Amino acid sequence: MSHIEVLESELRSFQIELTSEQKRVLARYCDELVHWNKQINLTGLGGSDMVRRLVVGPLWVGCQLKPQGVLADIGSGNGSPAIPLHVLCKFSKAHLIETRARRAAFLRHITTTLELTRVIVHRSRFEEIASELRPVDWITLQGVAFTEELLNSIRNIATATTTIVWISSPDARPPGHPFWTLQVPFTGNTVFLFRC
Repeated sequence: MSHIEVLESELRSFQIELTSEQKRVLARYCDELVHWNKQINLTGLGGSDMVRRLVVGPLWVGCQLKPQGVLADIGSGNGSPAIPLHVLCKFSKAHLIETRARRAAFLRHITTTLELTRVIVHRSRFEEIASELRPVDWITLQGVAFTEELLNSIRNIATATTTIVWISSPDARPPGHPFWTLQVPFTGNTVFLFRC
């Protein structure tokens, strides 16, 4: 099955409706993930698992939260959840923050290939560039250890309305207490939501 076919099947399972253009862009994202994954380790997932966890799961989160404004995605790596969220929500600006050079190169390639506007790739640690990102409305983390040190750096730029979205396993232990928790269907992932 092609990525567009897998994507359409997963979208039906999650009861998410997208435009034809959004589906085309996200299927191309999956194609590029698979291609680049042969050279650099972007994900251990493949097939429908990859589409479900890296694309449709974040889309489901976006449908629940309806984020808008400015996004900062910490540890962007393979582009999830930021790229699917940006395709769905059309943030006014999205910062993809990744320390590793090869993954940052992939992120630059994918944002150019998909013609994603208002997306900025930073090859840096969040703590080093946090002050340059203000103001930020949404901060996402997936596959990143959410430590007290990182939370303190986030607090330095967060406003009273900034929402932190941590997508992790259900047994993860977040620093602090989330104000809301969501279970992503079919993935086993939990979404912890925080405000500073």
